[in-house]
Amino acid sequence: MTPGDAGAAPRFKEACELLDAGIGEEAYGAAVLLVGQGDEVLLERSAGYARAASLFDIASLTKPLAASLFFALSQEGHLSPDGIAAEVLPFTSPDSRVREIRFAHLLSHTSGLPAWLPLYGKVAAAETAEGRLMSGTAEGHDRILAEVLSLPLSRDPGEGWEYSDLGFMLLGRAVEVAGFRSLDRLLASIITGPLGMRETRYLPLAAISECETGRLIPTGWSEVRRREKVGEVDDENAAAMGGVAGHAGLFSTAGDLFRFAREIVRARKGEGRVLSRPSAVRMTTRVALPPGCPRTLGFDTPTPPSSPKGDSPGNMPRSQAGERAPADAVGHLGYTGCSLWIDPVREISVILLTNRVAFGSDKRKLSTLRPRIHDAVWKEIAG
Repeated sequence: MTPGDAGAAPRFKEACELLDAGIGEEAYGAAVLLVGQGDEVLLERSAGYARAASLFDIASLTKPLAASLFFALSQEGHLSPDGIAAEVLPFTSPDSRVREIRFAHLLSHTSGLPAWLPLYGKVAAAETAEGRLMSGTAEGHDRILAEVLSLPLSRDPGEGWEYSDLGFMLLGRAVEVAGFRSLDRLLASIITGPLGMRETRYLPLAAISECETGRLIPTGWSEVRRREKVGEVDDENAAAMGGVAGHAGLFSTAGDLFRFAREIVRARKGEGRVLSRPSAVRMTTRVALPPGCPRTLGFDTPTPPSSPKGDSPGNMPRSQAGERAPADAVGHLGYTGCSLWIDPVREISVILLTNRVAFGSDKRKLSTLRPRIHDAVWKEIAG
């Protein structure tokens, strides 16, 4: 139990009990739940072997941070959501439709690119032939990006939506081209540094002293790398790219993600430190096309229980935001078991960090438990 639990736990009793139950049910081995309103932390609860300051691999929660970096660069005139991606990225695909992809398509998962491919396989095979385990190199980074740039599309850009890691790989590369620096350096100088997100970083083992390594939450065994993943990215494609990518790779704490959520809320009021009001509004507004798309330019939104929805890859029948989630909330999930939801109107932030993949990537107990935790939080806030 963290220091903040003593005063806040009685109010969020059900949510805390559900969080603790996830340990016994082996939905995860470690978890942190943070609920904030405005600048105030209402609840910060840890479970299992986590503590409030624990560093989690936040997987696809990297995407909204990469999107915020894109918008920060767009404010300086380096990029535009409506810009043509092929004017920045060297597509080699024989599919002529790739020339129609705009950055807004990449941000909203409407580019027509496939959802996911095991691109790390070629990198792993090449490194195995050289007698070494996959470790992630600049060569692997370039090989994977070249593969994505050569792919045909599944549909016309803007015709439909399909959650795509590959699209955010390209978005991350476009940010590097426009910003003339690597993605990790750009994020640190433009987003996490100014927002005081001191614990949020790529490649944490390279930056954390040996005495602090206990803060890192493990994510299980990698068959590809033949070792336990602690302090190195869980996602195999991101690992093959050297651990720095637009779709995954970041490690963070609940407190840091609360700071990011506060920036989104403040910026919507014109009070952001790094994002302008137009940027924040566009990031938190559903795209108009294609009809029925639940995405914004960087976030997801709650969907009715009947809609297929969930961590990527894989679908789950119930919105992970919970049935009580406000319709105008925005958020995102991470494959490792992390999530962030923001109610920008009431200025509510709900961060749930877990390592559900520690028991195997096929374990889906969190998909049932997480909506219940969120609903317990939303119910308390409404009350």
